[in-house]
Amino acid sequence: MFSQSFSWVSAGVLCCAITNGQQQLTAHKMLGPVKDAGIFHVGTGTWTRGSGAKANLGPDVIFRSDVSSGYFATGWEGSEGIDEGILPGTGNPNQTGNAGPQDGYGIDGIQFGYCSVSAAPVNWDFTMYDSYVPCDLPSVPSSCVNLAGALPTVALPAGGFCWVGTLDLSLGGYEICMEADGGNCALGYDGGGLGLDGFGWGATWNTTDGGTTGPILAGHDLTWTPEGEGTVYQPAFSNSCANPASSGLGTEDLFAIDVGGALPPGCYWFGSYLNNNGCGAPPNNPGTQFYMLFFTDASVTCWGSCLTSCCGVVFCDADVNNQGDVTLSACDCSAGSIMLTLTTTFTNQFTYPLIGLGTVAVSPTGVSELCLAGSTIGRYGGDAGSTGAGSYSVDLLNANSAPGGGVPTIGGTLCNGNTWRFQFWHRDGMNPSRFSKGAEGTIN
Repeated sequence: MFSQSFSWVSAGVLCCAITNGQQQLTAHKMLGPVKDAGIFHVGTGTWTRGSGAKANLGPDVIFRSDVSSGYFATGWEGSEGIDEGILPGTGNPNQTGNAGPQDGYGIDGIQFGYCSVSAAPVNWDFTMYDSYVPCDLPSVPSSCVNLAGALPTVALPAGGFCWVGTLDLSLGGYEICMEADGGNCALGYDGGGLGLDGFGWGATWNTTDGGTTGPILAGHDLTWTPEGEGTVYQPAFSNSCANPASSGLGTEDLFAIDVGGALPPGCYWFGSYLNNNGCGAPPNNPGTQFYMLFFTDASVTCWGSCLTSCCGVVFCDADVNNQGDVTLSACDCSAGSIMLTLTTTFTNQFTYPLIGLGTVAVSPTGVSELCLAGSTIGRYGGDAGSTGAGSYSVDLLNANSAPGGGVPTIGGTLCNGNTWRFQFWHRDGMNPSRFSKGAEGTIN
């Protein structure tokens, strides 16, 4: 009833679809020198400004896309624009044996570049996908997409300038756990140009006056600037003009625009990258990559840092019809038990847990939302029970706990570092079928 399946498009078909379907946009010359907006601490809603601004960010850069083209892009206000890259894991040949690497990174800071002539601050929303095939649309994915996390709306300065702003995610539980090399949709390094090792990050902006706004085009100058440098795994800059900037690892000359704004959703570029003007010179035509840095501590595995801060995170609570709170007692399998508990006002009602990796919300019963669609969903039919006086618990590590539906069991790979998501199906005395809120945890 609730089964969904991963869907992968073959590499050949994906390549041809992207090549034939790219739509060209016009880039704008940057408005002037880039100004430093400072550091916005998302957890406290405060700024630290000035050249000496500091934040408790991880000491390492795990993704760097900042070699400027001299241009910025605009035209899709209100839509999510999704760029791509690669976070290299332990099996990725781009690793050179430096500090790290890991198969998962806790992203505790990002640095983003943009330009805007808006008279008022611009509202930005950012999303992170650790499984993402370039130019796919998260709203209607043709391949498996995994949303690792999203940030609350952030107001960033405008006023006719270009800016670089740093967002500190280290406080308040905003750190985002990103699995390497394509995340849980394509575990480990796949290589071979299959397009399965990528991540995606999305940015959506909204202005109050429609002022021309958009991300700085940076990070795709492959003729003169190698990809992946200035990072924890390739710290040196080898470009011949001694420019301390890098093309992004896994950069593609394209990006996706999803639904919501004036442009139709699809795959876009700026007419094909070309730079025969020399090292450090503006390109003849800019590449399609946006300015972005990810900060982390590459000496700590992502799910190691998430055992407490990323265990039991609530989701699927936007629909008031999702009744019942879900909690996880632990996310570390060495604890010996992981109690999944439903607490509800509905007493003596039949219930059982659901598990999955998906992030898509659907309403199969018309009463409330199931927020696990987009991947296989497992049903713990063997662990069904009653809410009794208003709660029901099941130990996910008990010998009989097996969800079926193709989802890994405790005898298989539940304790594998994936971010598993849980909801309960239950009756409520009136409706024969209702879903609870959800809880997710990175279980290892």
